[in-house]
Amino acid sequence: MDNKKIFELIKKSKENDMKAVFELIMTFEDLINKESLVNGRFNQECKDYIIDNLLKQIKNFKKF
Repeated sequence: MDNKKIFELIKKSKENDMKAVFELIMTFEDLINKESLVNGRFNQECKDYIIDNLLKQIKNFKKF
């Protein structure tokens, strides 16, 4: 996915477009899953934590 599309998804996510939020999470799902490993095993709690923090950070972005 190109940067322009990601930018648009973030912009829409900031405006509470839930479809854009979902699409943004799905775009980065492989990376999120990769970073959700604890001792080499997938950890759902870790994944939830990453997604929660991603959503919080999107809300903290300045207006575009």
